[in-house]
Amino acid sequence: MVMQYAILDSTGRCVNRVLWDGISDWQPPDGCIAVADPENLHPIYVEPQPEPETDPLATLTDEQKAALLALLQP
Repeated sequence: MVMQYAILDSTGRCVNRVLWDGISDWQPPDGCIAVADPENLHPIYVEPQPEPETDPLATLTDEQKAALLALLQP
C-alpha cells in the first residue's frame, strides 16, 4: 500500500515528502531516513528568511524627501 513518508535529515528536519509502498527498491538520500507519516505530522522544513530591511524614507513623497534634504543642507 502506498503511503506518505517524511524524509528526515540527520538533524530530524523534514527535507522532503514522498509516496512509497515501503517495500519497493528505493532508499532515502544518504544521511536521511524515511518515516511513515500518513497524518502529515512532519511538514517540510524551510529556512527562516531574514526580515527585509525597510527604507525609512520609502513611504515619503518626493516633496517630503526634498524638504528633508533642504533642511539638512547648510
